[in-house]
Order: sequence, then C-alpha cells, then structure tokens
Amino acid sequence: MPFIKKIEVSGFKTFGKKTTLMFDKGFTAITGPNGSGKTNIIDAVLFCLGELSSRRLRAENFSKLIFSGDPNSDSRKKDRAKVVIQFDNSDNRLPTDTATVTLSREIDHEGQSIFRINGRRVSRAYAMEILSMAGISPYGHNVVLQGTLTRLAEISPMERRKIIEDMIGIATYDAEKAEADEKLKAADISIRTAMGQVSEVQNRIEALERERNDLLRHDFIQGEIRRFEAAKLSYEMTTNQKKIGELDTQIGVLEKKIQAIRTQRETLQSKRHEVEVEWRKLGFEEVEANQTKLFQIQMELGDLRSKLVELSTKISSNKTSLDNLTRVKQNAEQQIEFLSQEIENVKNKIKELAPIRDSLKKEIAEKQSAFEIVNKETMKARSSINEVTRKLRETENQIEQIHREVIKLRSQRAETESKVNIFSERLRNLEDRRVDYADASNRLEKSLQDLENIRKERTERLTMLRESLKKKIEKKEALESEIKEAEKIAGVAKEALVEFETRKELVNKFTIEENALKYIEKSSEEGIIKGVIGRLKNLISVKNGYECAVEAAAAGWLNALVVDNLETAFVCVETLRQLKLGRIKIIPLKGLSSLRTDGFPQIEGTKDKVMSFVKYDPAHEAAVSFVLGDTFLAADEKTALTISHAGYRSVTKAGDLYEAGGGVESGFYRAPVDFSSFVPSESALKDLDKAVTTLKANLTKRELDINELEKEIVSVQNEITASAEALGKLESDIDGTRKSIHETKRSIMRVEENIAALKNSLEKEKAQIGFFDDAIKGHSLEENRLKDELDRLKRDVDSSAAQEREQKRETLGTELITLRQKLSQVETQFSSLQSKLETTLKVELENACVQRDKMSSQITTLNQEVEKLGIEKEAIQNKIRDLEVVKDQLSKSLLTLKGESQKYTVHIDEIDNKLRVLEDEYEQSDKLLDELRLNHQTLNLLVERQLDQLKNLGYGEPFIIPSKSIQDVEASLKMMRLELERIGAVNQLAQTQYEDQISKYKELSIRMNELEKERMTIVEFIEEIERKKYNSFMEAFNKINERIDRYFSKLTDGG
Repeated sequence: MPFIKKIEVSGFKTFGKKTTLMFDKGFTAITGPNGSGKTNIIDAVLFCLGELSSRRLRAENFSKLIFSGDPNSDSRKKDRAKVVIQFDNSDNRLPTDTATVTLSREIDHEGQSIFRINGRRVSRAYAMEILSMAGISPYGHNVVLQGTLTRLAEISPMERRKIIEDMIGIATYDAEKAEADEKLKAADISIRTAMGQVSEVQNRIEALERERNDLLRHDFIQGEIRRFEAAKLSYEMTTNQKKIGELDTQIGVLEKKIQAIRTQRETLQSKRHEVEVEWRKLGFEEVEANQTKLFQIQMELGDLRSKLVELSTKISSNKTSLDNLTRVKQNAEQQIEFLSQEIENVKNKIKELAPIRDSLKKEIAEKQSAFEIVNKETMKARSSINEVTRKLRETENQIEQIHREVIKLRSQRAETESKVNIFSERLRNLEDRRVDYADASNRLEKSLQDLENIRKERTERLTMLRESLKKKIEKKEALESEIKEAEKIAGVAKEALVEFETRKELVNKFTIEENALKYIEKSSEEGIIKGVIGRLKNLISVKNGYECAVEAAAAGWLNALVVDNLETAFVCVETLRQLKLGRIKIIPLKGLSSLRTDGFPQIEGTKDKVMSFVKYDPAHEAAVSFVLGDTFLAADEKTALTISHAGYRSVTKAGDLYEAGGGVESGFYRAPVDFSSFVPSESALKDLDKAVTTLKANLTKRELDINELEKEIVSVQNEITASAEALGKLESDIDGTRKSIHETKRSIMRVEENIAALKNSLEKEKAQIGFFDDAIKGHSLEENRLKDELDRLKRDVDSSAAQEREQKRETLGTELITLRQKLSQVETQFSSLQSKLETTLKVELENACVQRDKMSSQITTLNQEVEKLGIEKEAIQNKIRDLEVVKDQLSKSLLTLKGESQKYTVHIDEIDNKLRVLEDEYEQSDKLLDELRLNHQTLNLLVERQLDQLKNLGYGEPFIIPSKSIQDVEASLKMMRLELERIGAVNQLAQTQYEDQISKYKELSIRMNELEKERMTIVEFIEEIERKKYNSFMEAFNKINERIDRYFSKLTDGG
C-alpha cells in the first residue's frame, strides 16, 4: 500500500513560505497547539488529491486558499498556491515505472488548477484514475475527517459492513460481478435471439424446399416446351421452304415477261428516233440554232441590265460623296478665313504691347539709379550713429533675452497648466469610468442571473424535447409495426383475391353452358327475349328416392331451357351464336314431334314410365314427355337389360340407363358438381377487393403519418441539436460573463489606483505653476528697467533726417517693385500671344489649307469618274435597244418554223402513247416482281429467324415432323403451358437460397453452441468472483476479529 513520504506546501492558506514535511512508514499523527496549521495540512492533502469542494476545505472559494499576506510580518501576498505530495510506490500499486510518485496541484486567483504527476502536466480525471488504482481518493474511507469516528459508532451494522467491504476492496468484486451479470444477460438475449433465428431459418428452409421442387418441375416443363416448340418450328420451316420454291418459279416467269416488254420498248424507241431525225432535217437544226441565239441574247440582256443598275448605283454613290466633299471643303475655307483674321488680331496686340514694354523698362532703369543714390546716403548717415546703435542693440538684445525667457516660462507654465487640466479631465474621466464599471458590474451580474435563468429554461426545454422525441420514435415504431402487420394481411387478402379470380376464370370455362343459360334467363327477365319459360329442372319436382333415376333418364336435359315455340328457340340460338357464349339445350313446347308411346313392355319388373314419378304443370307436359316420356323404370338391372333388348329405353332406380337396343350408361352415380361453390359470390369478391383497397388506402395514410412523424422527428432532432448548441453557447456566454465580471472588478481596482496616482501628480503640477508665476514676475521687472534705458538712448540720437532718407528709400523701393510687376505682366502677355501665334494659329491654318487642297483634288477625281460612268451607262442603254430589236426578229422566225414541224410531232406522239402503254405494263410486272422478291426475301428471313430460334432452343438443324403429328405436338405444348401456368411464378434463386439457408442453419447451430459455451464461462466467472469475494471478506473479518480480540485483551488485562 503506498504511503506519503513528503508534503510540500507553498502559498496555501497560512503557509506563505514553502513548508516541507517528511513522513516515514507507520507515521500516525501530526500534533501541535491550536492554530498552528494541523488541519490546514489535512486540507492541503485533500486539495492535492483533487478535492472539488472549497467548502470541504473550509474556504468560501478556491481563490481564498491562496496565502493573502501577513500584516505582522514581511510575508507578501502570493499569486498562486501549490501543494506537492510524494508517495512511496515500492509495491507498484500506482501504475508508474518509478518507486516514488510525485503528485502536485497549483491554483491561481482565477480558480484555475494545474495537476502534475512526476512533473508532467495531466488532467484531474487522469490523476484521479491513477490514484484510484491504489485505493486513494479524497472521498475514500482512508481520509477520516472530524466526526467520522462518532458517525461510525452510530451507523447500523449493515452500513458498517459496507464500509469494511469498501476498505478491503470487495466493491471491486461487486463491480466485476455486476459487469459479468450484464454480460450474462446479453448472452441470454443473444441465445434467445439465435434460437428465434434458428426457428425462422427452419421455416424458411421448408418454404424454400417447396419452392425448389416447384423450380425443378418448372425447369423440366420448360425443357419439354422447348422440345415441342423446336418440333413446331421445324414443321413451319419445312412449310416455308416449300413456299420459297413456289416463289422461285413465279419469279422466273415474270422475269421472262419483263424481258419481252423491254424488247418491244426498245423497238419503239428506235422508230421514234428515226422520225426525230427526219424532223430535224426539215429545219429543226435551224430552230435549235435560233433558240440558242435567242437564249444567248436574253442572257446578254440580263447581264447588261444588271450592269446598268450597278452603274446607276455607282453614279448615285459618287454624287453623294461629291456633296459631302463639297461641304467639307466649304468648312475648311471658313476655318481658314477665321484663322487668318485671328492671326491678324494677335499680331496687332503684339504691336500694341511692344512700346508699353519698352517704356516700362526705361522707367525702371531711372527709378533704379535714384534708389541706389538714396541708399548710399542712408548708409553714410548710419555709420555716424553706430556706437549709439550698438548700445541700443545690446539693450534690445537683453530685452529680447528676457522676453524669450518670459515666453519660455509662460510656455512651461501653460504646459504645466495644460497638464493640470489634462490630469483633472482624466481624474473626472476615471471617476466616471469607475461609476461606469460599477454599473457594468451590476449589469453583468444581472445579465449572469438572466443567462442562468435562460439556461435553466433551455435545459428544461431540451429535456422536454428529448421526451417528445422518444414518444414520437415510439409512436413511429408502433405505426411501422402496425403497417407491417397490415401489409401482411393485405398481401394475404390480395393473394386470396387473385386465387378466387383464377378459380372464377376456371369455373367460367367449365360452366359455359351455365353462363349461356343465365344470360338467356337475364335477357328474358329484362324483356329482351320473350317466350322463355325456364329450366326444366325448375319446372318439375321428383318423388323421393327417384332422383337418380330421373337424372340418368334425362341424360343432361334437365338443365334444358323450355320456351314457347321454335321462333323463341331460334332467337336464343342466334343470340348465343352472335355473342359466342356457348351451346345450350332448348325445348320448344310448340313444335315438338311426338315420341314413341305405343305399347308397354310386358316384362316382369317393369314399373311405369319415369315421367309418372315426376310432378309438373300440365302446360309443360310436352317438355317432360320429350325428355322422360320414352323411358321406363325397371326393378333391377336384369329387367332393365331385358326391356332394352325389347326396343325400349329403361333406367333403374340406382340410375343405370339402358338405351333401346342394348347400350348401357352405368357406373357410380355422383351428384352434379356445383362449380359455383368453388368461388365466393361476386358481392363477396367485390367486398374483399374493396376491403383490400381500403386497407391499402389506410396503409398509405399510415405511411404518410409515418412520413409526417419522421419529419417531426427530424425537426425535433434539429431543434434538440439547435437547443444543445444554444445551450453550449449559453454556457460559454455565462463563462464569458463571469470572466467579464471578474475583469470589471479588476478594472475598478486599477481605476482606483490610477485615481490615487493622478491626485498626487495633480498636486505636484500645481506647485510647479506657483514657481513659474514667481519667475515670470521677476523677469517682468527687469524688462521694464531695460526699456527705460532703451528710450533714453533713442532720445540721444537725431533720427529725423535718417527717417526721411529711409522713407524716401522705401518709397523708391515700392515704386520699383510696382513697375517690375507691371513689366512682368506685359512680358507674360507678350510671350503668350507670341506662343499662340507660332504654335497654334499658324499650325491650324496650315492644316486647314492642306485639307482644303485635298478635298479639291478628290472632288475633281470624282467628277471625272461620274462623267466616265455616265458615258458607259449611255453605251449600255444603246446596246440594250439593239439587242431588243434582234430578239423580236428571232421570235418571229421561230413561230414560222414551228408550224411546219407539227405533222412530225403528231407521229412522235403516237409512238409515245404506245411507249406509255408498255411502260405501264412494264411497271406493273416489275412491281409484281418486286412483291414476289420481297415475299421471297421475307420468307428467307423468317426461315433464318426460325433457325436462330431453333438454335436458341438447343437444336442446330430442323428435324422432320409429319403433318399428322403436329396436332399432337400442339396439344402437348398446350398441356405443358397449362401445367406451367398452374405452377405459376417460381423463385429462380430457390436452389441457391435453399443452399444458403442450409449453410446459415449450420452456422447458427455452431453459433448456438458457442453462445452456450460463452454463457457457461460467464457463469463460472461469476461463481469464481463470489468465491474470491467470500474469501477476501472472511480474511479481512478474521484479521479484524483477531485485532479486536488483542485490543480487548489488552484493555481488560487478559479478561
């Protein structure tokens, strides 16, 4: 067990200086007078071990743990507190590689703690985890505070036992057992889940086995269908190949016919060519030449007219350009005139300024000579009073020096006074700032309270949202479970509906006659067909016991429809034929021929006619007699056979029918099958379909509800996320506000310190101002004395003549300056005009002249071109007139030649008519040939496609099928397809899925065994923990018992 070797305390509570305590193994107590710091050492130990409650350390907050200084000594306030504990780790209970473990904790005024283990900075959680491995904790039983012993004496035995268990480490076993119990529960759940999966897989295997068998049957039937289809294709290919041979013969005949037509056509074409040659000899060539010439003239006229239009366009364009150039030339001439006038004006101004400039120069020279004379006289006068002037200058210098010092002092005083004002202003600002900081601190504290209230509300809101999310998820899961169940029900109902529809279709196939009868009866009820009475079986009633005999004697006619006459019967038959509803038996009451009624067989055992055992309306006797009137009831089979040999039709009571002449219809009698019982009623099917539709609609609605719930869940999750983020931001805001409060308080302290320093500086600066005032007063007295001396010296000097000379000199100087300024203005104006004349006006005038000359040249060129184009245009117009005359002459010549060639054109037309007839015949034959070739090609393609189909079915070549066998093939194919329809859709992956499920079943079985082994291992581990816990407790209990016995023996002197 680790023990404390050393404790170092620095800046903690009353320990201002670094204090070190050394401990040895077995150390039990620290003693000392009251107030010496014994409890503070225990507080330091708890602090270093990670205590988080300042109250438990007997302080208002953690900043109060830092040594705040001692007014009775030189100890100053500390910035931080630090406690170091050194543990002996020779038994390696603490998980480090060193025999000594050093734990330290520092804290500053802001309450921030720093933990270190062996000098390395770590988190508090990490430090607590390391210590907990050795059973060290600030909250453990190894830290006994005041009052703990009293509490131990007062607690119950169970609580005391719990404390002992914690001390000896049994709680670790409890934790391990709890963890093992959780694993055991998880293992039980896994086993139950696996058992459910095994059961589900077994059911799935059974279903897949059935699907696999269906797949095998389906594949076998598919193979047979392919074989029969190959036989059918082979037969069709043989037939198509025969048709191809017939088409080859027809194509050959047509090709010969087309060749003959082509020969006739070539003969007529050669004859037509001969007529054309004769026609050409009569002047056709001249006509052709004239036509060609006329065409060339027309082409030339077109070109000339196009060229004429082009020339007109060019002339118009050139005239427009001439107008523009003329306007540009006029503008240039106007600009030249303006610039010439402007140049003349500038030259006149320059001429006017030249004499003014010369006059000013002359006057300045005169004034300059006079100024120099006066200046010389002034300098001579000044030399005579140099001594006085020197004294004056010295006095003035002294006055100036004093004046500068006074200015300096006043400047320093003003600077100091400015400082005083600044300090006063700063003092007022600091006072205001202190008030502002105090207000800000109050506002921040109020804001902190508001933020904490908001945090509380947000936390409650977040809890409410999480509860709402949980409810919505539960509701969604319930709806999904409900939808799954409803989908199963809907699927079963849909399958049942499909099955009933299939049965209905099958029953309809077997009850064609019944459907036809129902249609006729319905038409009769609606008045469409009149004269229908009803079915024979519904018009009679049979005596008890004779039902079989009557059914057999009727031979299917009991279901016959009884009508009034043959006309009604024909209407019924025609209706059924048009609607293709099937065949029925019809008995018209009027129009029936009478049956054999002569005689009664005088044979023993003959009872009577069968119709005598039937009750009926006399109006329907003809129908009953038609069906049953020629049949006699025999007592037994022998009698019935004898009656049939006698030429009568007989039946036994059991239903054995003997036809006249010896034919027998017998066997086991079975009541007629009512196919309608196989299928529910139409209304029931509609109700079922409606229920399925309603259920699907409800499912859709539920799915929409789930979608809405999912949206709400997403919305709530987003809101939870947003609330959590907002809460996090709120926490940071609260921390920031707290830091702001802390900073505000520190700022108030700094402001107060600055206020005190400013007040001291202000007092010093005010004292400095008094000093400056005294110095300025002394300098003012001295300056007044020197000014009196300066006045006396000035009186000693005759200054009137000097002043006159000075005044004259200043006047001349002023006049010189004025004249020079005037000269400068004249010179500037003169230079400006000269520059404008040389660099601007003359250049612009030259450019304008160049532009004018250029425009004149272009105008001349354009005029020449317009004249040239006009001449060319006139020549073209003359040529067009000449060509028009030639064109008219050629047109007249062509009309004359056309009249002479008309008789040849008639002959050519006759030949053309014959050619058209041949062309039509040729075209029809060729079209028929194309159709035959197309059919031939189509059949070839069909044979090729059938051969490809045959190859796809697995047969390379067609095989011979007799024409008689093809009907058997089609019947077998139909039967196989019916069987395939009966099997229905099969699972093509059934074989693979069956094998996968078998493999999965094996894996689940192995997994079940592994889970059972794992569960047994956990149970054994729990038993082992219980044994260790019991042994540890008993060992500790026995040790405690021995020590108590020993202490009790010592206390009682062996009693």
